[in-house]
Amino acid sequence: MLWTQANAAQRRKIRNWQYYALGIGVLGELFLAGDWYGFAAVMTFVTEALHLSPTQAGFVQGAFAITYCIGMLFWSPFARRWSARRLFAVGLLGTGVFMLAQAGASNFTELVAARLLIGFFDAAVWVGTMKLIVAWFPTERHGATMGVLLAAFSLAITLDFAIGIPVAAALGWRVFLLALGVLTLVVGVIGQLTIQGSPREIGLPEFRWQAGPDVDHHAANVPLSRIFRSRWIYVGWLAIFGDTFALAATATWVVPAFIQQQGMPVANAALVGTLMGLSQVAFLLIGGWLSDRMPRLAMIKLGALLSVASTLSFVAATYYAMPWATLLTIAGLSGVTVLSGGAIFSLVSERYGEALAATAIGYAELGGIVSTFIAPTLMGFVIDVTHSFTAAFMAFLAVEVAVLLALMMLAGERRAAPAAAVAH
Repeated sequence: MLWTQANAAQRRKIRNWQYYALGIGVLGELFLAGDWYGFAAVMTFVTEALHLSPTQAGFVQGAFAITYCIGMLFWSPFARRWSARRLFAVGLLGTGVFMLAQAGASNFTELVAARLLIGFFDAAVWVGTMKLIVAWFPTERHGATMGVLLAAFSLAITLDFAIGIPVAAALGWRVFLLALGVLTLVVGVIGQLTIQGSPREIGLPEFRWQAGPDVDHHAANVPLSRIFRSRWIYVGWLAIFGDTFALAATATWVVPAFIQQQGMPVANAALVGTLMGLSQVAFLLIGGWLSDRMPRLAMIKLGALLSVASTLSFVAATYYAMPWATLLTIAGLSGVTVLSGGAIFSLVSERYGEALAATAIGYAELGGIVSTFIAPTLMGFVIDVTHSFTAAFMAFLAVEVAVLLALMMLAGERRAAPAAAVAH
């Protein structure tokens, strides 16, 4: 049965479950990101309480990304044979347990162990959510839905700092991390009890969004090598690398650069950080909407071009004296670097079809994890060597230009192959 063949009652039932799938997916992303950056929000308080060195504190935060990357490699193949409900619940329940362990940690070693396990299980949440969205929404709506999920991720980071710091100051950092852990467990339980993985699980066993063979029933038999034989996994990886490189670079170095180069008061740092976070939310929502209304390859290239333009504005801000209003404008427009976020994931899901989409998206997401490591490290190295924020942001610019040029060559329309050739 296709959507066009469903009667009014069946369509209404599907729409209601679509709203629920997106809603529970948003909750999952809120706690995935909230648990990822919860420690960063209260790091100052933890450092003081447990007598951590700056290097130790930084490693505790960064340790998450190590096992998140490993988790992506581990959980992504499970998307072919596990249900979205199972992946989602296992991820959140595992994450919640070790969030509680993190809240009770009394030394550096215990913190690192908890963070490593949180990262590993959080990866399952992402893969499960992607499988849920791919199954419940047709490809022509993946841009908007992926944009909403990514916006929830960015919103969670902003809320971590907006809520975590006051709570930690008033009640203690353990209370904040404990609350995050408990709420994560609650969402995991809700997911396990309520999620239906696709229209086929609500009494429509033959339902498909598009005509063609129903590959979902044979997903476990589809070889993973099919993903890597197509260029789309590399297009996705590269585009995500560029987007998250920009996010990691600006989140780490914009505030220090504004303080040193522009004389910004330290008290204004929170405003700049919040503005950049809300900018990401806004542009992800706008970009998701746009990517369902224009060619996704064009959207990805446009996003890479705008990332270069945004980076140029930050280079200028490290070199020329600027009024406060201009600095706020640059920060407020910085979210344009993730305009193509929804288009990237929807392109990957479209090109690989339901059988491989969640797995391919998980592998493509590794580009973001890699750049999360590289961006702050590269720019910090340049600052150490040159003692220049301008030089560091020029290195940032060089990376974004390289990504743009690579995407222009790799994602050329003249080489495009029909989606069906990959998906089936």
